[in-house]
Amino acid sequence: MHPNRIAFRGLALILLAGGVSVASVLAQGTVIVLPPRHPPHHPMPPRPPGPVRATPLILKYQSVYCDITDGVAVTRVKQTFQNPLRRQIEGVYVYPLPDDVAVGDFSMTVGGKKMHGEVLDKETARRTYEEIVRRTRDPGLLEYLNSRLYQAQIFPIPPNGQLEVELQYSQTLTESGGLGLFRHPLRAPHGQHRTVERLLVQVKVKSTLPLASVFCPSHESDISRPNDHEATVTYERSNIQPDRDFLVYYQRKDALFGLSVLTHRGAGEAGYFLLRISPRIEIADDQVLSKDIAFVIDTSGSMSNGKLDQVKRALKFCVNSLSPGDRFNIYGFSTEVHAFRDGLVSAESDIKAAAVAFTEKMRPLGGTNINQALLAALEARSASAGRPYMIVFMTDGEATVDVTNPEQILRNIKEKNPAGPGQVRFHVLGVGTQVNTHLLDKLAEATRGTRDYATEKEDLELKLSAFVTRLANPVLADIKLDITALNASDVYPKELPDVFRGTDLVVLGRYDATGHRAIHLRGLLRDSEKRLTYEGEFPKSTGANEFLPRLWANRKVAYLLDQIRLHGRNRELVDEVVRLAKRHGIVTPYTSSLILEDEGRIARRGVGGGRGRRGLRLAEEPYGIAARRMLRRAPAALPAERAGEDAMKASRRLYALKSAGQMRNDFDMHGAFRSESGETTLRHVGEKTFIFDGQRWIDTAWDGEKKPEKIAAFGEEYFKLLERSPDLAKYFALGERVIVTLAGAVYETTSVQENGP
Repeated sequence: MHPNRIAFRGLALILLAGGVSVASVLAQGTVIVLPPRHPPHHPMPPRPPGPVRATPLILKYQSVYCDITDGVAVTRVKQTFQNPLRRQIEGVYVYPLPDDVAVGDFSMTVGGKKMHGEVLDKETARRTYEEIVRRTRDPGLLEYLNSRLYQAQIFPIPPNGQLEVELQYSQTLTESGGLGLFRHPLRAPHGQHRTVERLLVQVKVKSTLPLASVFCPSHESDISRPNDHEATVTYERSNIQPDRDFLVYYQRKDALFGLSVLTHRGAGEAGYFLLRISPRIEIADDQVLSKDIAFVIDTSGSMSNGKLDQVKRALKFCVNSLSPGDRFNIYGFSTEVHAFRDGLVSAESDIKAAAVAFTEKMRPLGGTNINQALLAALEARSASAGRPYMIVFMTDGEATVDVTNPEQILRNIKEKNPAGPGQVRFHVLGVGTQVNTHLLDKLAEATRGTRDYATEKEDLELKLSAFVTRLANPVLADIKLDITALNASDVYPKELPDVFRGTDLVVLGRYDATGHRAIHLRGLLRDSEKRLTYEGEFPKSTGANEFLPRLWANRKVAYLLDQIRLHGRNRELVDEVVRLAKRHGIVTPYTSSLILEDEGRIARRGVGGGRGRRGLRLAEEPYGIAARRMLRRAPAALPAERAGEDAMKASRRLYALKSAGQMRNDFDMHGAFRSESGETTLRHVGEKTFIFDGQRWIDTAWDGEKKPEKIAAFGEEYFKLLERSPDLAKYFALGERVIVTLAGAVYETTSVQENGP
């Protein structure tokens, strides 16, 4: 027998004899604690009844550093475990290995002593994995049937002692059309709830060719782009339970714009696509659109107490940052409107100095005449043909002078600023909690602009400066996307905003066409129209990019909730929010609780699908007791008020979600899906969402009508089915009892007790 096979089989027998959980074998670097060593005359104690416990070791710290140079990745992993027990323990360190990696340096230190390990090949591992699953009735290992494994024996781990592990591996990343992907396993296997006290992941990308785009759709990360050839992606959190792998995409292309597309499509349904438009960082000044910009600044009495002083300092910075080819004007408004000049003026040094002097004279006095201020700024539109014209509008309150009805103000603006080419963009910044969020948000929405808010506690000078800096270098304006070849639907955003240097535009949608298709993009670049074309494959079925359905659903739900918030509740919109929430496990104000229809007991709060006596039904009562209980954690509450802290927070949150190109924590449902014991009752596996009803994991795509085909867990038919349909393994790994839909069929695994001996 192969020595690696002997080593792994020995490990398996020890685990089986000691009743140790093996579900953590591939938890991206885990220590499996073995039972205590006993003298020969003391027999091994029998395995206690009930579920086995996970390793007691605490993962204090984990860092992942990856350097990617022209498609070759070198990854260094460091982990620090602590033994919280007052006795020494023995264990096995295990680490999952993708097929294409080569293990380099490895070191493990316990009490100053270094350990060594070995790699187990995939063929050896698969046969042993199946045996372990059969004998332990622990399905958590199923999804790793085709993986290699690195293992090392550890003894002893002293009482309250630490184990430090360092591992390095390298791999050549596959690139398609210049688009490469780095994936690092972070999530623990199903059934494990391991908290990492401190987690740091840093990926550095270097390329000889310019990097058109670098993005992390899986985690809300910081991305630094010092130039077109380098990028650093950083993710750092404390006391978290990682629930998904870490993904970094990069695109290498020697072009002014990067245009990349990701797709995912399950069998028998429309596909999902993500389109990302990324201008290069290093763009020559003559390739940046010269802009016209009007600063409309609230100077009413409510801007006292230092707020206006901060705005004045920020405004000076913004004026001095204008490029020579730009034109601008300043409109300060209170009861009346005071303009710096009669119209737009060139951003020459002497004029900018005069604008700074004008700003210094602003005083916080009078009421708030929003209508006249915005109309005055719009008057300069006629002189702005062929150039993007932006209005930066900042206020801290509602209109109190002239036209005070927000809807009338909006009608006046739309009449003077109709949609179409050359439409003036409104970029609004609300300050404090007294602003009318509906007015500001509708202004931005109707003009394809942006919106943001600052609380009284935030640094207003820094906020306004950063807000305007984002708008400093427009690259592509009046964008039109032609995706008719895809038979596309449910595309978000509905109206494409302008693209600025250093920013990405992310478009998500569904597609029905298949095969080789083209996407056309056009927009205004300098004084001429720019056309971009992406040609690629849109497959009939692909399991790649499994995060796309949930990312698309989050984007659509945010859009629908914003429409409801701004334009009033609509039955069709609410029904669609509920449907998406059930399918994808999203907490919203309209998905308040799950009822287990068995003696009327409430089983879990959350969302899900299914009917029947032991099925799940959704209770929709957005303003009832259950809803209020749920909304303590629900991230998208829809306040009835147009102003106030809740209204401001809702606007900021939904706007961020509507433009997000990564999984964010705003719709983090896991905190709201906990049983009384603290364990999660919701799991995402690939594109599917499962809810635990107290006994089974139920696929939310199951309608509860079609009768499942029952399969006895860990029996012969169970493993034959996994051999015929390998995709089921990752779903069956959830637990002993699972209901899942796949390719039109419904399967339900049942426990050994239910099926007899």
